[in-house]
Order: sequence, then structure tokens, then C-alpha cells
Amino acid sequence: MIQEFTQEIKDHMHDVLREVHTSIPGKIVTFDPADCTATVQPFGKFKKPDGSKLDYPQINEVPVYVMQGSGQTATVAHPINPDDECLILFSEQALDTWRTKAESDTDLCFDLTNAAALVGLFSKPNPLVKEACADNSIIIEKDGERVRLKKGETYIRDTAGQSIIMTPDAVTIIANKVNVQTSGGATVTAAGNVTVTGATINLN
Repeated sequence: MIQEFTQEIKDHMHDVLREVHTSIPGKIVTFDPADCTATVQPFGKFKKPDGSKLDYPQINEVPVYVMQGSGQTATVAHPINPDDECLILFSEQALDTWRTKAESDTDLCFDLTNAAALVGLFSKPNPLVKEACADNSIIIEKDGERVRLKKGETYIRDTAGQSIIMTPDAVTIIANKVNVQTSGGATVTAAGNVTVTGATINLN
């Protein structure tokens, strides 16, 4: 009798916990950059009371995390595209109330519709993370163009192989062609010699 009662309690608790959502990996279906919200598809399936399994439904109007601070005056923004993977978090407070700052009696504690998304959690590792850890640097890369920041060096490179390397000792520019334009004049000051070489040098 006690065992049956204990099992009933366990079964009831399991049924209750199935309705409590914490976090699920997922992917972006569509993204609205103006509103910074997305439609997301959670990964996996949920079990119905009859034991059958169904895909999780898509969740609409999900706020997407963007790295920002200082009253939104400092921001790191990047493209967010369909099929980008993410971590979907389910809030214990209604996110609509948080976004609109309006009072609401809606109880959406850990509800499947009450979600926010952290884009950047992918199922496959990114080799740039290994490189950044080995080099103790910050790497920003987009379609082959790169900025790398580490102590004592700032490195910028484009897809044509042109680059700028800045260290405490020198600034090195490797480029097919360098144009310097200014509307307010230019001054070159050096503690040592200044050397200019080239097939043709024009001084106007």
C-alpha cells in the first residue's frame, strides 16, 4: 500500500515537472532585427500523457540576447540568420511584462511560450575558440575578414590578404595600394629617419 502511494506521488511529480521548462537547445527560424525578436524551434520532442511523442512547437516573439551595456551605448552586433543555433531559456516571470513595463496578472512561470534566446550555442565546436585560447586573444571574424586583439598587438586582415599590424614598436601596413586622404592637412613626425621608396614618387 505504501509503495503504491509513493509511486503515485512520484508519477504525479513527474507529470508536474513535465510542464516546467528550464532551457532547451534550439535554432532560429526567423529573426526580426528591428524588434530583436525571433521565432525559434526547440530541439527534441515532448511526451504526451498517452506516451506518444511530438516535436516541440515553434515559439514566436522570443527576445534575443545581444551583447550590450552602458545604457546601450556599447554594443557588439552581428548578423543572426535562420538555422543559427541557440539556447532557449524559460523565465519564471512573464517576459512580456518585463519588455513593456506594464503590470500583468498572467502566470507564465517556466511556460513554453515564455522564452528568451541566447544565440551562439552551437552543437559543433568553433575552431576560433581553440585558436583564441591558445593565443590568449580576442578574435572577430566574418567571411574570412579578421580582427585579432591580444596584449601588445592589434591585427586586421581582409580577404585579399591586406593587413594592418599595430604593436608598441611599429604600425605595419601590407596592402596593394594605400591612399591617405584628409581635409585638414597632414603631419608626419618621427624621432628618427623617414624613408619613402617607390618606382614613382610624386610630391605636389
